[in-house]
Amino acid sequence: MNIETAKLLVENLLDRIEQDPSSGKYKLGTISAKEKQALQTLLAAPGDVPEAPALVPVVPTAAIPTPTTPPVEPTAPAPAAAVTVELKLEALDRGKADDPHVTVCLDFGTAMSKAFAIQGDSTPVELALGKRAGASGYPVDSSIFISDDGILHFGPQAVDLGTAAAPLGRVRFDSPKARLSMGQQLDIYRAQVAKEINPISDIPISEGELITLYLGYLTDLATSELQAHGVSRYCARRFARPCWSEERNKWAEPLLRKMLAQAQILADTFHDQWRSGIPIAKAKAALEQIKLLPGLPDYLLTEGIPEPVAAAASLMLTEEAQRELFMVVDVGAGTTDYGLFLLQHNPEKDVCLVRIVPGTVKVLEQAGNRVDDLLKFFVLELEGIDKASPEGAHNLSFLQSTIRLQKEALFRDGQVEIPLANRSRAVVHLDAFLASSRVKAFSQQLQRELLQALGAAGDGYLDLMADSHLNVVLTGGGADLPMVQELATEVVEVRGRRILRKPIPHVPTWITERYPQFAPQYPQLAVAIGGANPELPTVAPSFDDFKGLRRPTYTA
Repeated sequence: MNIETAKLLVENLLDRIEQDPSSGKYKLGTISAKEKQALQTLLAAPGDVPEAPALVPVVPTAAIPTPTTPPVEPTAPAPAAAVTVELKLEALDRGKADDPHVTVCLDFGTAMSKAFAIQGDSTPVELALGKRAGASGYPVDSSIFISDDGILHFGPQAVDLGTAAAPLGRVRFDSPKARLSMGQQLDIYRAQVAKEINPISDIPISEGELITLYLGYLTDLATSELQAHGVSRYCARRFARPCWSEERNKWAEPLLRKMLAQAQILADTFHDQWRSGIPIAKAKAALEQIKLLPGLPDYLLTEGIPEPVAAAASLMLTEEAQRELFMVVDVGAGTTDYGLFLLQHNPEKDVCLVRIVPGTVKVLEQAGNRVDDLLKFFVLELEGIDKASPEGAHNLSFLQSTIRLQKEALFRDGQVEIPLANRSRAVVHLDAFLASSRVKAFSQQLQRELLQALGAAGDGYLDLMADSHLNVVLTGGGADLPMVQELATEVVEVRGRRILRKPIPHVPTWITERYPQFAPQYPQLAVAIGGANPELPTVAPSFDDFKGLRRPTYTA
């Protein structure tokens, strides 16, 4: 643990020390393992505890001789030298992608980011981003934290530091992808982040710059993992994106593509430095120098893939015969994406097709983060705190750093105790939270969007579903939320057809049987896995393409 992390954790610990009114002594309850480690770190740090000052005899004022020469005016400090960074430009020098037999997909997520690669037609290449970042597993946190000394921290280190600093009014830069899904094009680079995020007043930084830096971090993790498997850092790559509206997609996808091209240069320039943190001055200098380059390694970026389309493609990597109509609902932190697909796979005839039912790919710009917000509002109401008041604003900021973990605990255990900035603790019961009016309204909105996606399908597809049923595949980090699980059950009516919805197991059998290590995190990895599939779904022009299909016999 570094000194900066230890100091923040100990400051948080000191805030919890209380004075006993009867004895006047101070007391502290239990401390976490990280807080204990922080204390040990500070005790072991050389020179961190100041030495006691030497005793100096007190001299009466009259005994102090008057100086015979005027004091020398202190010279003004020399201006700090401009920070320069030597960009690593190997990506530009190469000019074309390596290893054409490897397909890579980057899934830049709102809460967690993932990557996956497939070698040849179907051999997975494990990209354990979380483990390489110093945590565990495949996904990595989509977070940045700027410490008071101007160091940018990424991923799990950002989460730990931001959580420790929350009682001091500091805020992480979370959910970076949501800025592309909800913000405006001009504001991405024009608006500087607030001082609660960036405490270094003389080095302002914008949301767009922070997003690009995070993508550099993500790219270095992914390409370093490729190298560990004997694959080049400079493979061509796809990237997953939300199902943005046509208007937003006109600027958001090209912007994301440009950021990802810049990210490769940042990945090479700061290779293996991210975990210890990047000084904000160096990061800004690198970004400014990249702007002056005559070109970018655009050749590395291929197509952007809508997230439900990528998730559907993860079901295609199988040797089993399949014919089925299914709805994919990909629930991330920032968006919920829907898409209706028809899968036909006949290994004997070497036919494998997944067709997108025209018009059914839809997006709702609310998902897991919305549930986080609903939980914060629910806690304030329990405690009788007006969210519009200064106290409410302070508590909302305080809750932000841990609300995702508290939400997970609530849905896992059925009850959670949530501390507030004023040191009170709110006990939340899952049944009461789910019965609240805001949560019910969100659940109804999820259902309406699914019905709109189904309603866009042609009559032939609806007849096929009415004669049989509709399989629903739930993917993404929010797949296990109760209101999301409800999307895969019961009968719905669309244009007079009664359609029975059936849930499909989260994990396809090709994974459970051949690659069980991916199974626990498959819902989160589905988009990255499918995006790396060499064969992607295509759009079906009409239902007539599928009139001759036999009755579906889908196998997950």
